[in-house]
Amino acid sequence: METLIDRKSFKAKVFERDGHRCVICGDPAVDAHHILERKLFSDGGYYLSNGSSLCSDCHMAAETTEFTVGRIRSACGIDKPALPEGFASDRSYDKWGNEVLADLRRRPGPLFDDPGMRKALARILYDGTFIKNWS
Repeated sequence: METLIDRKSFKAKVFERDGHRCVICGDPAVDAHHILERKLFSDGGYYLSNGSSLCSDCHMAAETTEFTVGRIRSACGIDKPALPEGFASDRSYDKWGNEVLADLRRRPGPLFDDPGMRKALARILYDGTFIKNWS
């Protein structure tokens, strides 16, 4: 398993790896984005493979899942990401831990009722993206 980084060093290490540039558009980076929400990790999720350097606009798009976890990882060159306990490496998840299915619908994850997730995904909560009844 990858080594956990302390919170203070996370931004510096992520920016260093990404050359202090947004991995999506190339503008100067201002935020060290948690690719998967840190609340999903029992230890806070401060892993280099769970971070990306983003500008403000791209950071907002990542939070609202306009950019997929896969796209961000690919832009960072991450091929072995840290995953929260209980997450499977052969499944796709959005930033908030909702499973993304092959038809692009989402199965609600452990943070489905989290106020931050609900605010970030307000535009898609009721449009049919999420499966309402799942087993």
